[in-house]
Amino acid sequence: MIRPTKNLFLPAACLFAAILAACAGPSADRKKEADARMRMGVTYLDQRNLPMAMRELTKASELDPGNAEVDMALGLVYQARGDMSKAEEHLRRAIAKNPEYADARNNLGIVLAGRKAWDEAIREFEAAAANVMYTTPERAYFNLGEAYRVKGDPANSEGAYRRALRANERYAPAYTALSGVLGGQGKWNDAASVLSRCGELLPDYASCWMELGRAYLRLSRPAEALKAFDNVLAVSSDPEVRKQAAGYVALLGSEKR
Repeated sequence: MIRPTKNLFLPAACLFAAILAACAGPSADRKKEADARMRMGVTYLDQRNLPMAMRELTKASELDPGNAEVDMALGLVYQARGDMSKAEEHLRRAIAKNPEYADARNNLGIVLAGRKAWDEAIREFEAAAANVMYTTPERAYFNLGEAYRVKGDPANSEGAYRRALRANERYAPAYTALSGVLGGQGKWNDAASVLSRCGELLPDYASCWMELGRAYLRLSRPAEALKAFDNVLAVSSDPEVRKQAAGYVALLGSEKR
């Protein structure tokens, strides 16, 4: 039942105060709760509990609709669910709210690459990597290299991978990706040099030793290849990786005899 009221109109002073409150945006308490719910949502996302992540992040968005971080997190949840159109929508919202949001641009680039919109993806990766405030530009450069590689542009792909390593020389995936591009151009000596550097910096990275061993085989340097495959066996516990390395060791050992 609707209760009658003596005055159907809000006094002008109260109306003005209400407008100011609305324009001021969420209160400090609402922002605080939104931040807490966002953090909980991200935790659920890390645990792959997508329904709970969606619930917390949706509530956070209601509490603080101008928060770009919430939109990006929602984009990641939709991406994990396989709903790329909704993921793209939320990532674009995050960027509209904060054009300098490098993480959102990098993740949008990944979504765009997933639907083979390579030129758009490249623009987003470049924008993310160019942001001097981005703390992990190597990720955007690596993704940029991947986009160029799939487009069939090895020169730009190589350049992007090298920029990833300049940004962070311990970024392991860039070494194997760069060596692959170099090898694809027949530059096996260069590929071996890149992988040797990887082995020096990241001696526990099995993929580096595996690819180095293969590069040495291409260069007809079996003794060095054997050492590289032995290193794979020394650092890897992955059964499939160990099986491959053991096969190479057995082959090279028999040839040595």
